[in-house]
Amino acid sequence: MSSEIELKIDSRIESGKQKDSSKQTVDGSIVEKGEALYIRYEEDLEIGKVSTTVKIDQEQVTVIRRGALSMRQQFAPGQVSESIYKTPFGSMPMQIRTERIEQLVDREKNKGRLTLRYLLYLEEDETQRHELTLTWKGASQ
Repeated sequence: MSSEIELKIDSRIESGKQKDSSKQTVDGSIVEKGEALYIRYEEDLEIGKVSTTVKIDQEQVTVIRRGALSMRQQFAPGQVSESIYKTPFGSMPMQIRTERIEQLVDREKNKGRLTLRYLLYLEEDETQRHELTLTWKGASQ
């Protein structure tokens, strides 16, 4: 059964000496399937709409984005994953080295927090350190 949630997205990126951060709040939904949780939400970016699904399970987190941007990122502590980052301007290979995953989920109260810390390598020469935190609560709370 799907539940409506309010989702806060806090993103921080360091690239060399440059630091960037963004915060936004969106409406989304959360579904429990077996041991996994699926969080779904849409964003209106400058280049168009992007639909995102975040699958959280015991061993790893998978982020799937479709629309103006598309990618599939897999996060597992200490692991490196590869994928293709597709935009209207072209595609590029990327690698992710997951440093840490922190999750606090209260299924009964329909709230939680997920933090991903990882290194992102784009086209083998640009390395960025990312921290992404998703915080959610039931829309009725």
